[in-house]
Amino acid sequence: MPELWFTADLHLGHGNIIKYCERPFLSEGDQERASQDCRASWKVSAETVEHHDAAIIDAINERVAVKDTLWILGDFCLGSLEEAVAYRRRIHCPNVNFVRGNHDLPSYDSLFGEVIDQGMVKHDGKKIWLNHYPMRSWDKAFHGAWHLYGHVHGRLAEEDALNLKLLARDVGVDAADFAPLSFTELKDYMAPREKAFWEWRERIDQQRNEN
Repeated sequence: MPELWFTADLHLGHGNIIKYCERPFLSEGDQERASQDCRASWKVSAETVEHHDAAIIDAINERVAVKDTLWILGDFCLGSLEEAVAYRRRIHCPNVNFVRGNHDLPSYDSLFGEVIDQGMVKHDGKKIWLNHYPMRSWDKAFHGAWHLYGHVHGRLAEEDALNLKLLARDVGVDAADFAPLSFTELKDYMAPREKAFWEWRERIDQQRNEN
């Protein structure tokens, strides 16, 4: 059975994001500059950008099979449509859908199958609310729907971990070892959270019945 995959925040061609998010793809020269000040005004080298882009795309192609489906939850690349086309052609999977992010040009829509600002997908009986931005409530959240997001580059990981009943996950590359996550992996991640969620729901329902 074909697998369903999710990723976000690729930022292909975006030198500053490599520097600001401390992605592990800096050339030796850039590492030296970063050691002095990671957020200084120096420009990331073409060598670093090429290494970064190749690593992100290779991770997709190594994991996502041709018959699978991949959702990219925004911030595909930084560049013109022509540059975006070149990046898209390097991804082998033909079945790529897209959730628009804040760095994406409207013209990128033409590169993907289904394109949305946000919305629900269903897979293997599970409802999943997709948005580039993290939410704390979403459609069908009270009924066990998951929420997948990007945008924050892993900055909510600690907060999410502390809320055991939160059925949400940052699928951005910074929060996922720079590779897409499969539905199967997400199902394993959500399993203990769903247990905590439904126990919480049961307590809520009991309180309502008592009142």
